[in-house]
Amino acid sequence: MKRDDIRITMALLTGVILVSSALAQQKPEYDMGTMQMVFLNQSSTFAEGDRARQIREEQRDYVLSLVTHGKLALSGEVTGDGDLREIVVVKTESIEEARQMAQLFPTVKAGMMSPEVLSWYAARNVIKTPELPLTTLNYVFGILVRGPKWTKEQTEETKRIQEGHMANINRLAEAGKLVLAGPFVEGGDRRGVFVFKVDSLSDAQALTDTDPAVIAGRLKIVLYKWSIPKGMLP
Repeated sequence: MKRDDIRITMALLTGVILVSSALAQQKPEYDMGTMQMVFLNQSSTFAEGDRARQIREEQRDYVLSLVTHGKLALSGEVTGDGDLREIVVVKTESIEEARQMAQLFPTVKAGMMSPEVLSWYAARNVIKTPELPLTTLNYVFGILVRGPKWTKEQTEETKRIQEGHMANINRLAEAGKLVLAGPFVEGGDRRGVFVFKVDSLSDAQALTDTDPAVIAGRLKIVLYKWSIPKGMLP
């Protein structure tokens, strides 16, 4: 990782700690660490039909078994623009282990989905085991990406914007709207993740639009509806 990217990542880690503090004020210790986020993108060449529906059912059963056996930290189907259909977070610091696990997913084995794995740094103890029997709750998953005015140069202006970005993260966490956040490690244009506990994409967009880094054009966000097992997040 280049020196400038390391500085930016460390600044983002500060924001993660702020979010963790706001989410767990009664807990003085936070299990900050690396997990692996798997994006499952639908193949454009795979035809829909009875076989596709069967594979989706096999996928749901398989992923839920991994959740109940503690192999996955988070898991849920997404809806939104583009080919992204599912996001899972694997409880391992090894990106290779997560890649191997992803190849065993029924949708991947069938050629229906293609996996992409990124290392992700977040507060692991904010994530809990799901409640049984399993039901789902809706959240909004946001991927922060480089905006049109992104630069690697560090100036007094970019430092001021970054400080405002971190303060805004803390404010949203204290309000209970932002339940989890964290940066990608070597994510390229994708800088990190926001998970919102709000009713709609427009609500999440309105919250994101208060971020000084978004206002300045240094960051922008891509939002998805995300349905995950109840109890995994606050």
